[in-house]
Amino acid sequence: MSVEGFDEIFNTVYIAKKLYDIGRYELVKDSFYDKICFDTYYESMLCLIENIFEHHYCQYSDRRFVEMRILSDPVIEEFYKLAGEYGKRNNIPDETNYYINEAERLVRIQLDFSYCVDWRLMGHTEPKRKYHSRLAVFIYQDDWVDLGCLAFALIEIYEWFSEACVNLREILNNAGKEVKAA
Repeated sequence: MSVEGFDEIFNTVYIAKKLYDIGRYELVKDSFYDKICFDTYYESMLCLIENIFEHHYCQYSDRRFVEMRILSDPVIEEFYKLAGEYGKRNNIPDETNYYINEAERLVRIQLDFSYCVDWRLMGHTEPKRKYHSRLAVFIYQDDWVDLGCLAFALIEIYEWFSEACVNLREILNNAGKEVKAA
């Protein structure tokens, strides 16, 4: 027995639960349709992809059949500022900064799920303008890309940057403080 749209229904519920867990459930209300079917599923995922990060820009090249999405958010900018501060305090250049390298590793893990998706993470520890640190996602339209997988990967990336900011703030605030044994 086969249920039409089962994967789409399951993925939608799973993504909605993930957004609820990270405190971003308003995206479900803003992005998802009340009725789930093949067409509305992909429309919902496109809308969600556009709304996960605060800033979103999309451009399509007819000549190359590539969709380019530029995503940025204060959480990405804050992460790079904090990682840069950590590097300065510890005399670590950006190229060897553990946190900056870990951000790139995470994005690689999340977005290397399809040969039709490419990406570039551009992080600046001293940004010159708002939204200078950002993630560019390239979707090659010559084959099919599961937008649900892409949306989930972007949610995971957003969550990681949020948690990394909290951890880096804690590390920077506790730097120099003596730890007393109990």
